[in-house]
Amino acid sequence: MNDRYLDEAWAVTLSGKRAPILTHTCRSFLERFCGLMLKREVPEACGLYFPNCRSIHTCMMRVPIDVVWVREDEPGLLEVVSFDIALRPWRFFVAPRGATGCVEFRAESFDPDDRPAKIARPEQRE
Repeated sequence: MNDRYLDEAWAVTLSGKRAPILTHTCRSFLERFCGLMLKREVPEACGLYFPNCRSIHTCMMRVPIDVVWVREDEPGLLEVVSFDIALRPWRFFVAPRGATGCVEFRAESFDPDDRPAKIARPEQRE
């Protein structure tokens, strides 16, 4: 599963620590629909980025996930609006006010007391 996470990025935490992460942007309908469904595990420090996303579901997921709700400040820089911890399978969630997308990680990817404040991603490759 790791080979689909192609973009290197940095999560900058509230304390200013930079944590390296890998992300994959879900663009197609199928990628957006499937997301992390039916995955037995999610690699550590790997996340799926869903731009223009106002709601998510955890139906057919086997593991809980952490969700970082974001808005794009400028190209490649995502400001964290909210951080949801250990969302259980078979639930539905609506984005908080101000969020324009989200990044899904495996549960416990970040310390809740030192959660991400920004995610710096490289310019999009075409």
